[in-house]
Amino acid sequence: MKKIVCFGDTITEMGSVIELRGYVAQLMDRYVRRADVLLRGFTGYTTHEAVRILKTAVLDEHPDFVVLSFGLNDSALPGQIQHVPVKDYRRNLLEMSSQIASSGAWLVVVTPPPVDEGRVKSRAMDHTALYAEACRAVAAEMRVPLVDIFTRLQEEPNWKKACLLDGLHLSANGMNRLYEEVAKTLDGMKPLDAFERLGVDGI
Repeated sequence: MKKIVCFGDTITEMGSVIELRGYVAQLMDRYVRRADVLLRGFTGYTTHEAVRILKTAVLDEHPDFVVLSFGLNDSALPGQIQHVPVKDYRRNLLEMSSQIASSGAWLVVVTPPPVDEGRVKSRAMDHTALYAEACRAVAAEMRVPLVDIFTRLQEEPNWKKACLLDGLHLSANGMNRLYEEVAKTLDGMKPLDAFERLGVDGI
């Protein structure tokens, strides 16, 4: 079977939580008997740590598709322990994207989500927007599909409360939106019906 690796930070790790309708759990359900969906989510990680574990966490699995989602932690405001300057974030994201593409895997890049700076003091919307833009630039340079969840969530009515659990992490509604965008993007690369279904013919 094909392999889809979801590699990211807290949002990806929380993607396994059924109560939140985690986007990775939904992908597992969608691709059951068609592809193995592997969760490689690391709470608290920035792209600095991600680059260091890329080989073990992702490349050694020889995936067919990779969903790469970092920036939630990198975009912490200067002075915060997780802060990664945007130029370093872009460089790290480009390095990982290049290695994944060179491995032969299809790649989807996901922007960090918007934040509610009224509820979380370690983030600011204008600052997070710089990281979303850097992510867009990497996807354009690599010529790979982009899931712009930063923009998409802001299209939802009352998005700060509807899509964010605590001002930073995704609620069930936010996870649903992310799942829908990732699934649509993967379909554009290889439709679900094109994945061979494991089992005896007709059963």
